[in-house]
Amino acid sequence: MKKIIPIYLMIITSVFLITPNSAHATCSISDADPAVVTVDDNNCSVQPASYGITMYQMYLCTSEPTAPTTSAAGVYTSCNLILNSDSGSRVDMTGTGNAGSFPGATFTRPPPGTYTHGYMLLDNVFYLKYAAKFNESKEGSKSGTDNGVFCATEAGTGNESTGASTSCGSSAITAGEWGAQLTSFNGAASCLAIVTASNLGGTTNSITGILETSAGVRTGDCSDVDKLAGIQTFGTPIVITKDLKSFNIAFQVSEGMTIWESGDTPPVINMGSGPFQAIITTIDY
Repeated sequence: MKKIIPIYLMIITSVFLITPNSAHATCSISDADPAVVTVDDNNCSVQPASYGITMYQMYLCTSEPTAPTTSAAGVYTSCNLILNSDSGSRVDMTGTGNAGSFPGATFTRPPPGTYTHGYMLLDNVFYLKYAAKFNESKEGSKSGTDNGVFCATEAGTGNESTGASTSCGSSAITAGEWGAQLTSFNGAASCLAIVTASNLGGTTNSITGILETSAGVRTGDCSDVDKLAGIQTFGTPIVITKDLKSFNIAFQVSEGMTIWESGDTPPVINMGSGPFQAIITTIDY
């Protein structure tokens, strides 16, 4: 019988892993009080006030699994399930370093061995909160909002390429929770359903992100995206021994939200998902 073991979640701030949008430079933020944000080159990344994901499965693998294609599901025979939640386990991160948990998830101890890869299956909606003062007047993407240097995420859910994610005004705005629905790694420009990034945050980790349909295959036209899969190559393999007591699973979200804007005057501003990374550390007895 497999033994259920505790898996602790430690939230930290640092660099990134899965890349919902193309890589962007970090936004320029002044030392003023309140800080002033400048959107460089019409798009950049920031750390949101909160960042929420819904996790379905997490595996450790002894060799690289086969990513799904548009006609076939992925092959994960080299993988052992360590986290499972049929209905999805919602995890919210604030970047404060506070410990959290995976509510409603079941954890299973993997067999001893050397694990070179990981696999995660997530919902394709990312929950974000962010409010800031900008260096120039912006226009919110929600219809009917005012212009101003203060902008924040709206409460609601929508396709992050076309959704009304922001409101702006002349005074500070309280951020609502925006559910950014990811349907393409290339935004509204075209359907891009698979991306790979290497040496993430200087960790030597790499990852391939895949947008999947409800059938578990890679989407062909981005019209039927249901989940986001990530296949990670560990720069340093994870070694599981018979003395395993628990895991620490850390998510890094310092660039977890992307801000982009139009070339209009004033520019229309949008906020959506950005990259994050999962770092797994073993703790033995």
